[in-house]
Amino acid sequence: MTTDQLERDLKAVAEPQAEDERLRLAIRATLDEQLQDRPRARRRTRLVFGFAAVAAATLAAAIVALIGTGGSGGPSSANAAILAGVLRASSPPANVIVHVHETGVQPDGTQVTAEWWQATNAPHAFRLVKGPADGQIESSADGTTESQYDSGTDTIYRHPDSTSPALIDPIETMRAGLANGTAQIAGTVTINGRSLYKVKLTDGVVGYFDKTDYRPVYLDNPQRGGKVVRTQVITYEELPLIPENERLLSISAQHPGVRVTTGFPPAPTKEPNQPK
Repeated sequence: MTTDQLERDLKAVAEPQAEDERLRLAIRATLDEQLQDRPRARRRTRLVFGFAAVAAATLAAAIVALIGTGGSGGPSSANAAILAGVLRASSPPANVIVHVHETGVQPDGTQVTAEWWQATNAPHAFRLVKGPADGQIESSADGTTESQYDSGTDTIYRHPDSTSPALIDPIETMRAGLANGTAQIAGTVTINGRSLYKVKLTDGVVGYFDKTDYRPVYLDNPQRGGKVVRTQVITYEELPLIPENERLLSISAQHPGVRVTTGFPPAPTKEPNQPK
């Protein structure tokens, strides 16, 4: 099935039918059971965005569930097509490496960035660089070992870990809202001269997506105290899973010739006169 065929099918499903409400509730109940039964992978990193592969059948069920009908409180056919495009663009296929680069300002005013590369095929090897400009941490995992690069000593610390890395989901929160039908189109906005779709969740999270390819551009995440952290996605691309790109997943490939030692990196030491 092509994407054009899928969109035509989605629009056809969105047309009001006598059995729509019963079908919508049945599909949603089935989807809830699938999500509850699926084992939860151990999370290795906590990011504003994140990324999980979605099986084709679950993805199709989620789209149908969120569309509903205009007459039963669901989004219009046009908005449903937009939401379906957002979900599809944020569900990377197999046999690719997803490259994401994002930046944001923490509530304390610190500018931080995160950039990572991750294979969509098991064991989902990844390499991640994150943190403020003066204190970034580079780490990787491949289902056999975990590694961390210490730029101060030009050393790679490596230790065994057979746990398959959890998939990092660049739009995990928004996808959950798409799957359970709580995401809503809130019109279009222009940010820095770029026209974007605005998608809102009931918990206050707001995502902004490109109007051409539906890729994520910004995410507003409400914080305690009323502040909102805005993350900008500088890069979101899917690279072919070929040997040249697989080097992007390896710390050793990115830092050839450095010292490699078995074990964990030393704990950071505090500066003089700082409280312990």
